[in-house]
This record gives sequence, C-alpha cells and structure tokens, in this order.
Amino acid sequence: MQKSLEKRFPLQRLDPLSKLIALFCLAILTMSTEHPLPQAVMLLFVLAAALGGAGMSAGRLGRRTLFIAGFGLPLLILTSISAAEGQAYFAVGPISVTEGGLLYGAAVTLRMVVLFLSSLIYIESTDPKDFIVIMAQRLKLPYRFLFGVSMALTFLPLLESEAKVSRAARQIRGGRAPRGIKERITMWRSQLFAIFAGAIRRVQQTAGAMDAKGFGAYENRTYLREVRIRTSGYVVSVTSVSALAILLLL
Repeated sequence: MQKSLEKRFPLQRLDPLSKLIALFCLAILTMSTEHPLPQAVMLLFVLAAALGGAGMSAGRLGRRTLFIAGFGLPLLILTSISAAEGQAYFAVGPISVTEGGLLYGAAVTLRMVVLFLSSLIYIESTDPKDFIVIMAQRLKLPYRFLFGVSMALTFLPLLESEAKVSRAARQIRGGRAPRGIKERITMWRSQLFAIFAGAIRRVQQTAGAMDAKGFGAYENRTYLREVRIRTSGYVVSVTSVSALAILLLL
C-alpha cells in the first residue's frame, strides 16, 4: 500500500469501512456459489473494479493475476480429479477427468482468484491510517489490535519494493540473468534471506519506537485525524448488503 494515496479513483476516495462491507459481501457470495459461470462474472467485476475503481495498471494487475493463477492451476487439476462425477471425457488408469469434476474445479479455482484479487484491491486502495481510525472510532475495536493489522498492510508493499531492489542489485553484480534451475534457486534463496533480514530489522525498529512512545500504556487513545463516512459510503454498503441478500435468495 502506498504511503500517500493520490485519491483520484473512486475506491481510493471511499472510506475503509464501506469497502470492507462490500468485500465481505463479495466473499460470502463467492463462497456460496458452486458454479463457475457466476464466479467468472464476479471475476470480471473484480478486474473492472481494479482497473477503473482502484487505479491499478493493466500490467500490474496482469502480473498479480498470473501469480495467483500459478497456484490456481494445480488446484484446478487436483480438484477436477478428486471430484470426478458425470460424463467422463478421458481416463488414464484410475484417474478420470469428468464434466462435473471440471466444473467444480473451475468454480473452486475462480473462487480463489476472486478472493485474492478483491483483497488485493482493498489493500491497494486503502490508507492504513484511515483503516485504524475508522475501525477504532466506528467499530470501537482495540487500537492495539488495529495497529498490528496496519503494520501488516504497511510492510507488505515495503517488502515488495525491497525485493525488487535486491533482485536488480544482484543482477547488476552478477552481470547476467541467472541460468538454469540451480542458479535460479540460489538467487531466490539469497533474496528470501535478504527480505527476511530486512523484515526483522523493520520490526525491531518499530518495536523500539513503540516502546519509546509508550504505546499501549493507556486503554484508550485520541486521534488527530478523522475519517468520515460519506453518502457514497452508505450507498455502497446498503447496495452491497441488499445485492447479497437478493442473490442468495434467488
């Protein structure tokens, strides 16, 4: 998540609570659907929201989708084989691929992609400070817990940026791109260690700063900023809950 969002897009201007309600409604709907066609429609809706609502570039969205699809393909294959039913397309020994298995596997895979991408949109379009403030002020959640969630949302983009810098630096020092599986595994392992060390360093710095400021010494705290729920937020919340109720009753 960016430190300072240029709120040019609708989802960036929307308050975190309204977006969270819409996210939960979408998650409930996709978890209750067992057919791939509705899942595909929801995936198209999520992709449109990422491009037009959250301002994600097509290249960035494509890379994220391909990354998630890398986990979805094995899931599709295993689910299709394990849930075999209906007309068989072909069989290899005891393993058979059926119409029912493919439909169920496609639904499960699309569900995973929808859930991951919708969560990514929420992270990309939400300022962690706004998230803490509105959850503490509106939902009265403990600020100690909310601060931990905020740190997780803040550190993920930072670690991603550090990974890119580390990869570029290693390629420059190496003089060429890694060749073969062995060199790639060695590069990934060293890069993983560098990211892990950076994460530990950031955690230590954050813990020291929190201790110096007396974080958690009082049960309640005050907030300099205030996040208001605008009319658009109420409209999105009511529309999401209403659409979920109608679609579940159909």
